[in-house]
Parts: sequence; C-alpha cells; structure tokens
Amino acid sequence: MVKIIIPALLICLATVSGEVFASDSITVHVTTEGFKSEDGICRLLLFKSKKGFPDSRKDAELVINRNISGKKAEFSFKVMSGKYAISILHDENLNEKMDKTWFGKPKEGFGASNNPKVRRSPPEFEESVVILDENNKYLTINLNYL
Repeated sequence: MVKIIIPALLICLATVSGEVFASDSITVHVTTEGFKSEDGICRLLLFKSKKGFPDSRKDAELVINRNISGKKAEFSFKVMSGKYAISILHDENLNEKMDKTWFGKPKEGFGASNNPKVRRSPPEFEESVVILDENNKYLTINLNYL
C-alpha cells in the first residue's frame, strides 16, 4: 500500500508545481519592423541582467532566430513575468555577429526593447529594460541602420 501511495503523492506534487509554474509564465509577442531587406535572419536575445547585453548569446536567457517576411519578423516565447531587456540584430550575411566598419559603425540593423535613442554606442541595459507581464506582453522593436 505504501509503495502505491508514495509514487501517487509524488505525481500529484509534480502536477501541482507544474501548474503553478505554467500559470506564472506569460507568452510574449515581439514584432520587429523597419528591415531594409529580407536578406539573412533576425536574431532576438533576451536578457535578465546587464551581463553580456546586447550581443552575448552565452549570457542571454533566450536566443531565437527568425526569417524576415514582409520586411518584419515576429517572435513568440514564454517567460516568467519580470524585468528583461531584448536586443535585435538583422544578421544579413548570416555570419552570426554584428558587422561593423573599420571605425566601429554598425553595418547591419539593430534594435532594443523600449526603442532607445541611437547614439554612438550600443543601447544600455537600463534604457532597454521592460517589465514583461500580463499587461505588457506585446512589444514592437524598430530597427536602426546607421
């Protein structure tokens, strides 16, 4: 009898904890607009902290590649509600990095959550942070080409 009750109890606990996690997660929808071409792919990186933002794939919580269609790319993914920053790269030549001129000017399109003003350096994590929750799960990120 004990051999049956303990596994049944463990299954119930796993099911309940899975339901709690599922109810706390949200599906986020990101639309990226402003592509100058449909060459290559669009890469989204999701960051929970400033470490590695905006371009370190190893420090990102999530990395998603999408094809570009109609000069836009769309992403949907599940996350726990919280503070995040998103960076976008239009990797036109599929070399998996941001191409730059000899003096550091980006050759490919880029963007970040909150659409921060483009300056001489990449956007900062703090200016790109967005609270993702049930009230804020649809984002549009505009690309910048310099």
